[in-house]
Amino acid sequence: MFLKPYRPKSSAALKGSESKKFRQRLEAAYPHVSVDQLVPAKAAVTQLKILTHGGVQSVVYCVEKQPMFFELDGGQLVPTLYTMWAVPDILPYFTTHEGVLPKLSNGADLMLPGVVPLGVGLSMYGHYKKGQLMAVNLTNNNSAVGVGQLARSSDELYMCGGHGVAIKMLHLFGDKLWSHEPSLVQQIPMVKTKALSIDDFPALGAEAERKKVAAPAPGAPVTFSSVAQTEELETNTAALSLEDQQSQEASEEEPDADISPEAILKNAFLSALKNNGKKLPLPLLTSNFYRLYVVTEASEPIDLKKTRFKKLSNFLAEMVDQGFIVVREESKGVDKIISVDLEHPEVVNFITDVKANEANGAASETPLFHSELKEMYVVTDATAAFFTKLNFKRGEGIPAGQIKKIVREYVSKHSLLNPLTKLVQPDETLTSLYGNREASLSEMCSLITSKMEHSYQMCSGKDTSGKPLIQMSLATRSGNKKVTLVSNIEAYGIILAEFIKLCKQGAAASTSVVKLPHQKHEQLQIQGNQVRFVHTLLTETYKVPPKCILGLELAKDGKKKRK
Repeated sequence: MFLKPYRPKSSAALKGSESKKFRQRLEAAYPHVSVDQLVPAKAAVTQLKILTHGGVQSVVYCVEKQPMFFELDGGQLVPTLYTMWAVPDILPYFTTHEGVLPKLSNGADLMLPGVVPLGVGLSMYGHYKKGQLMAVNLTNNNSAVGVGQLARSSDELYMCGGHGVAIKMLHLFGDKLWSHEPSLVQQIPMVKTKALSIDDFPALGAEAERKKVAAPAPGAPVTFSSVAQTEELETNTAALSLEDQQSQEASEEEPDADISPEAILKNAFLSALKNNGKKLPLPLLTSNFYRLYVVTEASEPIDLKKTRFKKLSNFLAEMVDQGFIVVREESKGVDKIISVDLEHPEVVNFITDVKANEANGAASETPLFHSELKEMYVVTDATAAFFTKLNFKRGEGIPAGQIKKIVREYVSKHSLLNPLTKLVQPDETLTSLYGNREASLSEMCSLITSKMEHSYQMCSGKDTSGKPLIQMSLATRSGNKKVTLVSNIEAYGIILAEFIKLCKQGAAASTSVVKLPHQKHEQLQIQGNQVRFVHTLLTETYKVPPKCILGLELAKDGKKKRK
């Protein structure tokens, strides 16, 4: 339902009465869960009306900007993965194997062969009705990875003989609803089922069993130890209630403090100088400085007409008088900032909200890249002795494609390959890992990965290893006009539409995509010599290493050096 981008139609914050009705709907839909766990009483709830790629109209309810519920055609409220991770028991679960997740991410529904049975006989798939909301988790992780509806009732699923669709998937880890607010995106929490041991079944008369029996029955005399435990519990409860009361009072006092529009504008200006002062490409148009740096740092939307300045030029004139910036008029109506004073006392003493800035940076950075589901293997205690010799820590995730390369390097470094049999002779570390047996490289990889934890990670495609270099070049078009050509951008997971948008805004130049003959890849064409701008955009905004970019020597220098 949300695998492809959806189109927002409207967004509005719920009023007090609307929020109350929404909480009542949740209480009626999920009576076994406390409403305060789902939507806190004083949380900001936003109603977002969207149109999915398939033309289905839906409503998404966001709590503190994070999508928590969405609505189906019949008005049924469906919890998102973030709700499932916060309140795991809100829906029943079907369990599937970890290898099924990539197929679900490609748009497939959960089929019956991939469902791990809940029991035997008629209770193999529980006792649920058709259309029941179900969560999906994996055999190696109890956290939900998707939410959907049962395609048939449990009895009908049993009669299908293990064939057909089990759950029609509605929402999945890695889809567009999961990444709705990039600054709040989360990976799947790792929640494992506790393995049963002999300690869980103590013998009759054992000490653990006597402790269970030692609890006082109703009407029995209360001992001194039980009184002490009761007093300690009451003390802890009182302390918690006092902390809750203080937090509520603090939350009630925060909305009362009103900030004037002038203060919001001044704080955004100081934050722009504090966070981006050293990165400003001076001289810079005042309009671009306001649009690209000041507006993005504002805690609330800025409306210049509601301030006493009314115009941007009046505000900047006051900032010039206070010594923050120096503005020069290039031509009539065209002003540029030529220098900024980062040592100004107000700039030095201005404290920015670091967490908010990091969140804004993640929000502006994450959508610039394509997301991809990467298969990972986690280093466990059993394999730690092997991987620590290769500079991998316990608990670190390793992409599945690199396991064979790492094993091959280890075998080559320690000269373990028998040239006659082409089999690996195990050393002391490998013997402790899978026994004293010779194996081929592929068998050795299988033995090692069988002792590792299988997992998945949603990545934004910033890994530069093994990717072609970005090539920048200049060409001449009709009328002796120069254009900048950029190749291999898409290999780094960069979304071309967003990159073109940034080029049009920052360079004020026409940008288009050109298809090369007899080649699959596309080439970006930007009007004028924009080599230096493209290089700065790739290295600073997209964090592409400079060594991965070719053609900077073609950049047009502002000043010509004379010897």
